[in-house]
Amino acid sequence: MRYLIINADDFGVCRATNQAIEEAFEGGALSSATLMTPCDSAKDALARAKANPKIRMGLHITTTSEWARKWGPILGAENARSLVDENGFFYSSSEAFAAQAQGAELAAEIEAQYQCMLSEGFRPTHAHSHMRSVYGIGGPSFMKETLEFCARHDLPFRFPRRLEGVKEIFRMASVPPALEAAHAQAVAYADALGVKLIDNISTCSVGFAALTSYETLKNAYREAISRLPEGVSEIFMHPSLGNSPIAEDNPRWQARVWEHRLLLDDELMRHIEKEGFSLTTYNEAPFSRAGQHSG
Repeated sequence: MRYLIINADDFGVCRATNQAIEEAFEGGALSSATLMTPCDSAKDALARAKANPKIRMGLHITTTSEWARKWGPILGAENARSLVDENGFFYSSSEAFAAQAQGAELAAEIEAQYQCMLSEGFRPTHAHSHMRSVYGIGGPSFMKETLEFCARHDLPFRFPRRLEGVKEIFRMASVPPALEAAHAQAVAYADALGVKLIDNISTCSVGFAALTSYETLKNAYREAISRLPEGVSEIFMHPSLGNSPIAEDNPRWQARVWEHRLLLDDELMRHIEKEGFSLTTYNEAPFSRAGQHSG
C-alpha cells in the first residue's frame, strides 16, 4: 500500500502563508501543516486552527531565522544564549546554528515551543525541523535531543527510513558513507525509543532557476509523487499568497504562490488517486515497524 501525507511547512510565518494553508485545507489536497511558534503570525495561525477543525498541524521545530524579518526563541534570548546571534535572534543558517548551539538549550527551546502549542489547546500531530537544522548540517547533529523529545511526548518525527528520502532532504544524487551511517544510527535510535518515522519523503526537485512556470512546478510534483514507493510518504510544500512582506526580499517566493495554486488544482488529487495513494495524516498513517521499508 502507498500512503501519502501532504504537509505545508511554515504555518505561522506570515498571514499570507496562513491564509494559503487554510484555503488548501478547505478546498485542496493538503492533509497536514506544521506551525512555527516563534513567528509573528503564529497567533493568527492558531486562531485559524481553533475556528477550522479541518486544520491539522504539527510542530515545526524552529531554530533559524533566515529572512529579513527575524524571530527568536520562545524561551527568550537571555535563556538560550547559544541559539541566538548578537541581536538576540535565531541564526540565519543551519550551519551557524550547528556551530554554536548547545544541546541542553536546544532541548529546552523545543519543549517551550511544544508547550506554546499546548497552552493554546493544540497537541501537535508530529514534529519536524525547520531548515533541517537538527540533522547535523555543517556541524553536530541534534537528532538525539529531538528524538528524545518526540519519545517523551509520543510524537512521530518527519525523518525517512529509506535512504532515498535522505537524498531528497539533502538534495544529493548519492548518500556519502558517513551520512548513510548517521541515517542508520538515527533510525535505530528512533526505533529504540519507539518514535514513529515516515518511510519516504519528497518535494519539488527542480531548482528555482529552472522553475519557469506553474506547469513546470506541477509536473515536478507529479513526477515526485509517481516515484514514491510503498509505505507512508510525505510530500512537503511551502504554499503562500503573494502579498507577504517576506516576498519583498525573497525572489523565490513565486514558487510558494504556485504551490498554493497546485494544492487547489483538481488535477493534483486526480494524479494522487491514479497512482493508487491513500491520502492520510500523521494521526492516521499506518507507520512501519522497525526494520520494515528501511532499504
